[in-house]
Amino acid sequence: MKRYIQYEFLKVSHFEVDTWKHPEHNHNHFELIFIHGGSGRHHLNGCAYPYGPRQLFLLRPSDVHSFEITEKTRFTFLKFSARYLKGTGEIQVESRWQTDRLLTDEGSIALSENDYEILENLLALIRGEWERSRQDDNETLFFLVQTVFSLLKRNHQPAHQPETDRITAITDYIHAHIYSMEETRVERLADEFHLSRHYLGDFFREQTGVTLREYIRRYKLRLIEDRLRLSRMTVKEIGFEFGFTDLSHLNKFFRASHGISPKEYRRRQEASTRSAATN
Repeated sequence: MKRYIQYEFLKVSHFEVDTWKHPEHNHNHFELIFIHGGSGRHHLNGCAYPYGPRQLFLLRPSDVHSFEITEKTRFTFLKFSARYLKGTGEIQVESRWQTDRLLTDEGSIALSENDYEILENLLALIRGEWERSRQDDNETLFFLVQTVFSLLKRNHQPAHQPETDRITAITDYIHAHIYSMEETRVERLADEFHLSRHYLGDFFREQTGVTLREYIRRYKLRLIEDRLRLSRMTVKEIGFEFGFTDLSHLNKFFRASHGISPKEYRRRQEASTRSAATN
C-alpha cells in the first residue's frame, strides 16, 4: 500500500477531476477534504461511502482511502501535520485542538446549512492566501484554518477517542524532538517505543517508504531552510538550535542536499525575493 509523505506543516490544493488517479493510500498527515460538487464513492478503511456536494471528510494519518468518481468532482484539500494546529514558529496558541474528537468511522462531518456556506467562504479565503504566499507558516492562513476547526467543533459531538497508531506516534515524537540529535537517534527512538532497532527501521520504512534516518534528515533540512529564508537568526544560531556542534557540521549536512552552504542558500533566497519584488 502506498503512503504519501509530507514534510510541510500545511499544504492546500483545489482541483476538479472526473477520474481519481491515486491508488488506495494513507499519509503521515491529517487531511480535511471538502467536496464542492460531484458524486461518487469514498473508499475508506475497507468500506465504500457514497459522497455528494457539500460533503466534508476529516482523515487521520492511518486512514486508508481513495475516491471512485461517477460525476466530475471539485475538491479542496487541507493537508496538515499534527503539529500545525498547535502553532508553528512564532505563531502559538494556548488551546490544543483534539482532532481525534472530530473523527468518525466514515470520516465525514455534518454541518448546519448556514455553516456550510461559512465553510465555503473560509476555504475560498484559504485558497487565495495559499496561492498568494504558499508558506505554511503564514499567520493569516494559520488563523483561517483555526477558524475552520472552530466551525467543525461547534457542529460535532465528542466521539470515542481512538488510540493513535504507532507510526503517527513515532513521527509526532520526531517532530517534537527534532532539535535534539540525542532524542532522534535510532537507539533512543527504539527505546521510547519499546522496539528493537532492526524492527523499528523495517517498520518505519514499510509504513513511510523512506528510512527513519532519511525522514529525520529531510524534516530537519526543511526546518533549517525555513530558518534561513524567514528568520533573522545567524547561521551559527540555527546550527546551535538544531544540535550541530559547530558550523562545519551544519555546512556538511546542508551541502549534502543543496551543494551550497547555508550562507549561500540564504543569499540566493534574499536575491530571489528582491528580484520578485521589483518585477
